[in-house]
Amino acid sequence: MVSNQALYRQPMQPWPDLASFGATINLPDLDLNIFFYEAGEKNNPTLMLIHGLGDEADTWRHVIQPLSSNYHVIAPDLPGFGRSDQPDVDYTPKFMMDALLELMDTLELKQPVLIGNSLGAMLSHAIALKHQERISGIILVDGALLQHEPIKDWSLRLMQVPLLGKWLYTRLRKDPKAAFDSLRNVYHDLDQLPKADREFLFTRVNQRVWRDGQRRAYLSTLRHMTRWTKALQADLPDKLSNFPTPTLILRGEFDPLFTLENAKAVARVQPNAEFQEIKGSGHLPHQETPSRFSEIVKTWLIKNIPVQNR
Repeated sequence: MVSNQALYRQPMQPWPDLASFGATINLPDLDLNIFFYEAGEKNNPTLMLIHGLGDEADTWRHVIQPLSSNYHVIAPDLPGFGRSDQPDVDYTPKFMMDALLELMDTLELKQPVLIGNSLGAMLSHAIALKHQERISGIILVDGALLQHEPIKDWSLRLMQVPLLGKWLYTRLRKDPKAAFDSLRNVYHDLDQLPKADREFLFTRVNQRVWRDGQRRAYLSTLRHMTRWTKALQADLPDKLSNFPTPTLILRGEFDPLFTLENAKAVARVQPNAEFQEIKGSGHLPHQETPSRFSEIVKTWLIKNIPVQNR
């Protein structure tokens, strides 16, 4: 009988339809190897898809190809996650943003639209605020820097406690089904996903919990991002009120993490922001309602991104 450790320490395989799009590139300044998917014609405008905490680029598995029919799509594994390097460093917001900016430089991406989910949305928001000239638009999917209401998920709060967080993460190695069930808070209805998705996610989440490097990155990122976001709130409304970058805020109807109030708060403050709620989905609408997600994104891009960037 094969042990859980042997089974789930196997290399992460891409979603089958994405296998031909995977590549790895070295970021020389940070000395990091970053895995990413690339699809679509390079002379088309670029969309850079940035996943959330504890996830990988495969979260976009059902929207990469539809979006690539009109756009050049890049979807990386953030450092510390998936198939990218997992160095023993502090996973600060600055480290994450530096990696994404260097990836843009290395791949020679000119004014991409950043599409971020959860943590990826927060990083996208921050990069666009600090480097407006480098970004042509942002799409924030169930996440943003402005947080009128704190996240009420107790599992995330407990994960931030030193030693306790490590124990909670590691104990999932004993029970593969418990690891799979830990995903339920980010889906409206995990059991209604297609069988292929459920089988893929069962293996993938158990691979995550067996990687010491990813555990370290997860806990470090969570703690640093929580402190950083809290410290930003006082000055953020003023900064966002003068933020001209076209912004689409998307929220899954049943998302318990990114509240409706937080989504609407960003749209109220930013002068060039639009809010849409996606029915029938939770924290990951690009997985639960991918056709609707792709349709909304494409429609917004056509209306809001200047012609020279399309």
